[in-house]
Amino acid sequence: MSSHGNPSAMRAAARGPGAGAGALSIKDADTSANKNAYNAGIMKKTGAEFAKEFFDEKNQVVHESNTVVLVLMKSDEIDAIVEEMILGPGKQANPSITVEDRTGFWWIKADGRIDVDTEAASELLGKTYSVYDFLVNVSSTIGRAYTYGSTFTITSELMGLDRKLADV
Repeated sequence: MSSHGNPSAMRAAARGPGAGAGALSIKDADTSANKNAYNAGIMKKTGAEFAKEFFDEKNQVVHESNTVVLVLMKSDEIDAIVEEMILGPGKQANPSITVEDRTGFWWIKADGRIDVDTEAASELLGKTYSVYDFLVNVSSTIGRAYTYGSTFTITSELMGLDRKLADV
């Protein structure tokens, strides 16, 4: 039987084999419950309706944030660094630090900056642990990340503008 001219049959054919009459595609999914879903919110709008909201004054303001995020892939070394360094001396130096356990990752958030001294990590772990060993487990960052000597830093500062760059 041909699906030509039959919209329901054409949608089922487009979904591919094994997609029965009740199967949904992304285009059919209900996005009303999730404001970040594909084709939801402003992305659901088109033409003048989209332009009116997109160019609205409230959407033309840049919101400044001092928040930084460091996402680390879990490992024995990283677990020890998070528990003993970031939640210890790191939190004492920056009380805004919060750490969330996201199954395979540590989500570390703070105001201003997060520093990890890999020389101190070497002492904690009882073995050589360089900044490059640490970088292997850095999954994502929000902020400006850099290494200086044996220290990894993620900061909200504009390096070279907010403060002078250190010589390496």
